[in-house]
Amino acid sequence: MPNSNSPGFWSSSLTEADAISAGVEYSQLQISQKGDLYWVEQRPNEGGRCCICFELESQPGVQHELTPSEFSVQSKVYEYGGRSWALLDDALVFVNASDQQIYKQSFSGSCDVIQVTNQSNTRYIEPIWDESRDRLIAIQEVHADAGVINRIVAIGLSDGSVEVLVEGADFYSYPVINPQGSVLAFVSWNHPHQPWTSTQFSYLNLTSSELDVPIPVAGHNYEEALSQPYFSPKGELYVVTDRSGWWNVYRCDLDNHVLVPVEKESCDMISAPWQSGLTHYAETSSKVVSIHHKHEGSEVILDGASLAPEFNYFKSLVAVGDWVCVVAAAKDQLISVVKVNTETSQVRVVAGGCSPLMGADCSFAQPMTFSKAGSTCYGYFYSPANSQYSIDRSQAPLVVFLHGGPTAATYPVLNMKIQYWTQRGFSVLDLNYRGSSNYGRAYRNYLQHQWGIVEVEDIQSAIDELVELGFVDKGAVFVRGNSSGGFSALSAVYQLDCFAAAASLYGVTDPLVLDGCTHKFESNYLHWLIGDPVTEESVYRERAPLDNVDQINCPVIFFQGEKDRVVLPEQTRAMEKALKNRKIKVEAYYFADEAHGFRVADTAEVVLKKELEFYRSEMKMHSTGCGPSFRD
Repeated sequence: MPNSNSPGFWSSSLTEADAISAGVEYSQLQISQKGDLYWVEQRPNEGGRCCICFELESQPGVQHELTPSEFSVQSKVYEYGGRSWALLDDALVFVNASDQQIYKQSFSGSCDVIQVTNQSNTRYIEPIWDESRDRLIAIQEVHADAGVINRIVAIGLSDGSVEVLVEGADFYSYPVINPQGSVLAFVSWNHPHQPWTSTQFSYLNLTSSELDVPIPVAGHNYEEALSQPYFSPKGELYVVTDRSGWWNVYRCDLDNHVLVPVEKESCDMISAPWQSGLTHYAETSSKVVSIHHKHEGSEVILDGASLAPEFNYFKSLVAVGDWVCVVAAAKDQLISVVKVNTETSQVRVVAGGCSPLMGADCSFAQPMTFSKAGSTCYGYFYSPANSQYSIDRSQAPLVVFLHGGPTAATYPVLNMKIQYWTQRGFSVLDLNYRGSSNYGRAYRNYLQHQWGIVEVEDIQSAIDELVELGFVDKGAVFVRGNSSGGFSALSAVYQLDCFAAAASLYGVTDPLVLDGCTHKFESNYLHWLIGDPVTEESVYRERAPLDNVDQINCPVIFFQGEKDRVVLPEQTRAMEKALKNRKIKVEAYYFADEAHGFRVADTAEVVLKKELEFYRSEMKMHSTGCGPSFRD
């Protein structure tokens, strides 16, 4: 029988609450011309509430919170949201989570909040200030009886009036306006495409008395994914495109409709745009500064040199003058807001960034490459780490983490949810299977029509190599995934016979049902991932975990939000029932106030605790010979 010294059963002072409370997220940085820095904090201990905080240039080291407690700054456009606020001269505007309307908050006096828009069944995202006309420009999403309509609108700050500027495409993102207020650039795309497969880049002339028709610049051959247009303070227009095979920054010549590469590198300079309004590059007083994503870790590059090299993950980058501000993390530091002086190379952590684990108690990411039968995938391996115990790695149980998306990515940074497992004697493999972003367009496109196959091959390849290297106990391998990662985890357990148990967090169990009920943003994504559900229904059935329950022989634990509009709770209940009918051990936990992605700290703590107990129970059964027989 396992005891407290057995890997997987170690005790640790790192509790579930500690692991979750460390998960404060920072995003949506904006910086004023005076150098005052603003950002959004998402706080798990406040139910996932998002609030705007700031630090004045004149008071470094002093942080302030702006958002009143009754508000949360969060858009739900496209379900995944994104940038939800904007700076004005003496105020800011933000999208409020509960009603999705735009509010204005003054910086003077008592910082009063007044409502700007008031439209039912309507959401907003990516507000920007059209200063010369003292109005807002934003993406509007209207939920009507005939369907969901997305468009770019102008909003009167004084009366909340709404004027449609651009419409007709299925989706819009990244509206940006030049300093002169004469040109509005933006990205759009249509079904069946996603913003990481094919988008169009256009602009609109705002100076004529009547609205002109948008002028296309690039992407109308449907062979590239353009993103993140940006006007510099001098009025130069930039955009990111993957036409070279990598997401690189290009300068746009509007007179000739030509894109010229600013930095042509074999690396992605943005991540997959699941959210709108991301900012991964900017212009300082003299040069373009950008994030370069690489397998070993990300860099911020300015004029060929790396800024803040002590960090290896970056997002939400803004700049003014000689200052670059960015959200950053490292292998031994939690995510933080960082300010860098490009002239002196001075680096200062503004918010976050602590190191709760030190030395032998911290497991550092080991970048790994797995190759099999001519295919290559990537991941980060974490060995057990707890200074109270020593271990032969070949005796350590393994938990395989599968990210959602599936076109998302994981990074080699300090993640306290991973440390929760390594502290208890588990090894963790955080896998960037084929289809993940940050490895170029070709790698991202491996999943086209191959979802449920390619990533399972990569899971098998990675586990085989880790076993051959003596890094893990082949009799105690677990797999877990959230959202699409849950589908991949369940696909792995019905196709492979190497798992002691699995966990699905709001995971897809029946893609055919998902195709018929999911939201607009992803309503054609499965056509790309699997195929046409009408002409290829049999393929959907071949790949659905729910239709392959008879091939699942290991225990499964499920976690599901009752308010989930992406993966409906009925999918999880159907899978739970089918497994129980086969007498397979199942546990399922449903959370009344959670949607797609758990935001409440208590929920996340329950998930960690119950998942650990579930795995330990299977390890105990296996050690006594009472459990199922795992791979020889």
